[in-house]
Amino acid sequence: MRVAVAGGTGQVGSRVVSRLQARGDEAVVLSRSSGVDLVTGEGLVGVLDGVQAVLDCTSTTSQVRRVCVEFFAAVARTLQLAAAEAGVHRLVTLSIVGIDAMPGVGHYAGKLAQKRETRAGAVPATILRATQFHTFPAQLAGTLGLGPVRLCLRQPVQPVDVETVVEHLLRLIDGQDEGRTVDLGGPQRLAMTTACRRTFRARGAHRLVLPLVLPGRSGRAARRGAALAGPDAILAGRSFEEWIEAGAPA
Repeated sequence: MRVAVAGGTGQVGSRVVSRLQARGDEAVVLSRSSGVDLVTGEGLVGVLDGVQAVLDCTSTTSQVRRVCVEFFAAVARTLQLAAAEAGVHRLVTLSIVGIDAMPGVGHYAGKLAQKRETRAGAVPATILRATQFHTFPAQLAGTLGLGPVRLCLRQPVQPVDVETVVEHLLRLIDGQDEGRTVDLGGPQRLAMTTACRRTFRARGAHRLVLPLVLPGRSGRAARRGAALAGPDAILAGRSFEEWIEAGAPA
């Protein structure tokens, strides 16, 4: 199978590429480093020829709502149009659990725009909405605060192992649950502040973690559990505790 991976150099995409190659499939990386601009479509002509499936696991470091919405919407449109023109069988998109309830968060507003554009296209699309990864709480706290004092959101989380997300993406690439939206989460719920402290401690980093309350409707939704896996979600992979016991790998 020939599979195109948009965002194939990132945390998830690079793992998917490695797994595809290990099982004998051909992985085509769609990224700026490979000469493809997914926002404008420049460099995409002919690249999707012979591709059976396209995976969109693109991301942006921006948290500015306008930037996120424009980026994710443009990439989704570009991939749908290019995939349809090339006769691609299916499109798989990685998204996040809870974004519908937290549109005030810039990144989540972007993912909602991505969903709309993905569903509006001609190529059948399957969406995997995963809870945040085990690495996320400490990663977020690493950007908030000063020196050894870190801020972490006051909300419950249900982190999932990134390798588990990769495994499920591969199944969707192969055609499982085609056209559906599938939710995936880890088996353990805990406070994000607890997850931050445990991660820093496991990595030998001495940090004082203080809770941060996200304001507005999105913040209230987060504190009520919007980022948790719902009753119909698949719960799989190692727990946060097991990940910590393994040394909290990046």
